[in-house]
Amino acid sequence: MTDLNRNPQSQNRREDDEERLAQTVLNSLSANIAILDGQGRILETNRAWRTYADRNQLEGPNDSIGSNYLDICDRTEGEESEVARKVAAGIRSVLSGEIREFALDYPCHSPTEEHWYYLRALRISGADPVRVVVSHEEITALKQAERALRRREQERNRLRHALKLAMEVQQTLLPRETPIIPGIELAGRSIYCDETGGDYFDYVRFGSAPSNTLGIFIGDVSGHGFSSALLMAAARASLRQRADMAGSLAEIIGDVNHQISHDLTASGQFITLLGVRLVPASGRLTWVRAGHEPGVLYHVREKRFEILKGDGVALGLDPETVFPENETAEIVPGDILVLYTDGIPEARNPQGIMFGRERMLTCIRDHAHQSAKRIRNTLLNAVSAYNDATGIEDDMTLVVAKFI
Repeated sequence: MTDLNRNPQSQNRREDDEERLAQTVLNSLSANIAILDGQGRILETNRAWRTYADRNQLEGPNDSIGSNYLDICDRTEGEESEVARKVAAGIRSVLSGEIREFALDYPCHSPTEEHWYYLRALRISGADPVRVVVSHEEITALKQAERALRRREQERNRLRHALKLAMEVQQTLLPRETPIIPGIELAGRSIYCDETGGDYFDYVRFGSAPSNTLGIFIGDVSGHGFSSALLMAAARASLRQRADMAGSLAEIIGDVNHQISHDLTASGQFITLLGVRLVPASGRLTWVRAGHEPGVLYHVREKRFEILKGDGVALGLDPETVFPENETAEIVPGDILVLYTDGIPEARNPQGIMFGRERMLTCIRDHAHQSAKRIRNTLLNAVSAYNDATGIEDDMTLVVAKFI
């Protein structure tokens, strides 16, 4: 049998086959690859390198074989010269044996397209003479993705900052302290489902009214976020300013509606509002309803609820709206007034069933003997327990006034 290893022709064919296989493997790689000798001359390149050479107009034939890669880097001028110097210095460190590997990512943009590459120079272990493999892997998609992520992070930071500002605005809308009025206990609270919400409540003194007169307002701006907080701040300022002047509750809310309608129309939003005027010593109250959830008044002696209904559209829909003013029958000690936003009756359990007004009324009736603060806390806790598994889906605001 012929010994193929000693047959020169067979040996040559085997070496040719190995060379073709090596070239096939090189050409199959997506990275642009060149093999350098100890002086930096290019001995071999792959198909991707030739495309790269054409795109970047490297000197010599597009395979670059015979060119000195280090000289090319040293002679580079213009914007890319700094990167080229770094590459040449790194490859020289690999060739000298100072380091085994050098890596760098760099931009290489054409007049019409952006491109980034990851360069890697690796000395082949045990090779004699010295051989270094230089690869340029295009990482344009990765860089563009990183840039998009940075932009999204910047946008998130901007939104977080806006939400922080909105939260600060929101906090200034809510009463910092509960007023002390003879003959009445007060307790109010707002719970937001997001960082900011559209709910609002306030206690307001009327400038032309006796000191024992108090206004309670509760509202809900359509939508959420910074714009809603700003609109509620504007409405609050208008309401307080107008309440300091003479006029009925209906006139006050009508003037506020006329004043802020332009801003609300421009934003495409509106505000539902319920305003109540209390004079505990007189045993009566008046209210104006502007598209808001009707308040409820529990008459403890008769053990019945009075629903504070009333006509009137939300603020911002029609600047010329005339709001009717409503008045209750006599109020006695123990009676309870409850104002709320729709987040309370519309809270849902895991089955999607709403908490509803009836559960709310039952809770008020069953705890009517307690203080205003205890009634408020008990009702909010009942809603929280009802939708505990689903979490809060809408803002909730509750104000309880108990006549004593």
